[in-house]
Amino acid sequence: MDLEWGKENIKFVGNSKTNKSSRRGCIPQIIVNHISEGSMSSMINWFTSPNNTGSSAHFGVSKKGEIYQFVAIEDCAWANGLTSGIENATAELVLKRGKDTSPNWYSVSIEHEGVWTETKGALTPAQLEATKMLHKYIIAYVKEKYGHEIVPSRKTIIGHYEIDKKERPNCPGQLFPFKEIIDFLTEPYQDIKGHWAESLIRQAIAEGWVKGYPDGTFQPDKPITRAEAVALITAALKKAPG
Repeated sequence: MDLEWGKENIKFVGNSKTNKSSRRGCIPQIIVNHISEGSMSSMINWFTSPNNTGSSAHFGVSKKGEIYQFVAIEDCAWANGLTSGIENATAELVLKRGKDTSPNWYSVSIEHEGVWTETKGALTPAQLEATKMLHKYIIAYVKEKYGHEIVPSRKTIIGHYEIDKKERPNCPGQLFPFKEIIDFLTEPYQDIKGHWAESLIRQAIAEGWVKGYPDGTFQPDKPITRAEAVALITAALKKAPG
């Protein structure tokens, strides 16, 4: 993924009052999803208020699909502490790292606009598409910045309740679309989905005639280069009978 996507689609709204601290040498290894229990405007106001001295998040995703950033990924946001003790955590990495290492130090947090009693964690279509792309951006950013790949799975893309099942049992909620997000992140050549030639492209890939680019895209509308044309013809000749 081109990191320019972030500059075009994420609005940084954090300020000098937004809570943050050092990662203490830790690398981001998990993405933790939350439900905001309020509106997007109240989230922005709270995370930039001098009256808030105890919480923050890296990102917020509105119901309209707008993405806001409060804390740089290089910094630690205050969203995933072990406030109820390690005994109330179920996430594999959290248990492995133990009680003396705050999950805040090795996580990236995303708040999603919503109220659990109304949505149970379900997202609007625009919100779902935005958070899919945001997850993809975070993974690409961490790989570029730290050389570490967050491999998408339910071990690395988790909910707040998996860090604190006692105080946050419904965060982000039972209907939060973990599967849809992970499927999106693990399916190759996502940019051909819905393209008029999708079935033909997938058939050509399966036959070994063509392949995509190293960044996981296929770029179906990009003009073919001479070298790519030669490679395609060569592959076709190899597949030809006789």
